[in-house]
Amino acid sequence: MYDHLELMSIQAEVLYNHDHAGRITTINEPANQSAPRFFWGHTDAGSIVRFRSDTPVRLVHDILQFMGQSDSTGQLANVIRALEKDREIIGIWMGPAFACQEIVKDYTDARLVTEDNKYCLEPGFPTLLSELKFREPCFMVTENNMAVSVCFSARSSDKAAEAGVETLKDYRGKGYAMRVTSSWAQAIRRSGRIPLYSTSWDNYSSQSIAKRLRLHLYGTDISIY
Repeated sequence: MYDHLELMSIQAEVLYNHDHAGRITTINEPANQSAPRFFWGHTDAGSIVRFRSDTPVRLVHDILQFMGQSDSTGQLANVIRALEKDREIIGIWMGPAFACQEIVKDYTDARLVTEDNKYCLEPGFPTLLSELKFREPCFMVTENNMAVSVCFSARSSDKAAEAGVETLKDYRGKGYAMRVTSSWAQAIRRSGRIPLYSTSWDNYSSQSIAKRLRLHLYGTDISIY
């Protein structure tokens, strides 16, 4: 069993690719999009901090000094000011980070996407279909042979995988997201890895899924671009 700080460290490795110096380079997805300038994973046991590889050494030094000088709210304000002074901030993402430590078996009846049924993704999730090899395992709920809700591995490592959950607009509110997420988490657990699930503070429906599936809150993610 991992403690909260270990889980956050594992999540950082799942979310981002790192260079030999431990700096983040790109998002751990097929498109290799640029990583945020600063990642802060805050837990009750401490924090995991990552800087993008092009962050000036001076700025890294200044921010690390800020991290130990005040409470988390004051630290974040100082970090934002320092990053803004160096370069304009173009986005901030914040939200809770969860791990699945138990499987709610009542919701594990979603279908595994295979070579034989992957055509069901084409109408509603064509991009997922094109990236399926990277996103496995993927589970779906279907209506009339069309996938209407899916959960897949948004990002993966040899220790953990991060859930990606999508439901078509006309099929929301039916509990489908819980079914695909729980089925996916069970498969990740069977593979010997940790199922991770994170969302933003303003995504209340996603947080509701985490609550109903009894996911374990271990920290808060903050990414600044």
